[in-house]
Amino acid sequence: MIVVRSEKTKKILHRFAMNSGNKIANRFCSFLPMKPGYLLASLAAFALLHSTANAFNECMATLKDPNGSIKVSCDGGTKATLKGGEHFLAERLPEANGWNVYLKSGCRGFIEKADLQLLPNEPLMKLNFDQEKKLWRKAQSTRGRDLGEAGTAFKGRGLNYFKILTAASNGDQKAMALFYSVCGREMDGAAAEDCFWRGWALFHVIGDETFAKFLSGQPAKVRKRIAEILSSGDQDPISNPKSYIKRHFPKSYRILFGK
Repeated sequence: MIVVRSEKTKKILHRFAMNSGNKIANRFCSFLPMKPGYLLASLAAFALLHSTANAFNECMATLKDPNGSIKVSCDGGTKATLKGGEHFLAERLPEANGWNVYLKSGCRGFIEKADLQLLPNEPLMKLNFDQEKKLWRKAQSTRGRDLGEAGTAFKGRGLNYFKILTAASNGDQKAMALFYSVCGREMDGAAAEDCFWRGWALFHVIGDETFAKFLSGQPAKVRKRIAEILSSGDQDPISNPKSYIKRHFPKSYRILFGK
């Protein structure tokens, strides 16, 4: 059964609260996995959360000063320079008086009081999650609390979360099927939030061509489960994942949604 907790709503409202290093502290999906018999309750919960999340709609942007530049502290401790003329995805954070920014290099960070030229009519760029693959590979030997909610949940089932993610990111179809199966059927709460977000990142790392081949060999019920994981809520920072998937993953989109 899906339980929408008050803390869940608070996390959505403040999901990008910044730490002292101005790095993104947390990333959360706004939908928990659907279980058989709870579709209507799930959709009602999603509608409430999605209306809240839409206050933070994303769009493409660039610096107003074509000769300017801004230093960005990226999620993960790295640094990047955002230069004038560079187009990037921006997400306004009124409560933090700044913007979450997503660069084509894969840097995800936060900037304060930046003078941006918003480009709402420009199609959203494809996100870059390549660095996640490196993090998963390093985390295969992680133990204890560092496993996180999903990692701990997988471990309780005798599975190594990050080992499965790493294998899946390398094109192992059995690992892909295992990851999305466990995420879609057996995770809830904070574990589902983490699992759904990494499932979104994994989708990007695998790429449309390979992912479509994987989907074509899966039973209809598995494809349905994956479609729910990838499109049933906000996939940070994308508030309309189906439209985004159709643009950047056309082969996978046709198999998942049939249009």
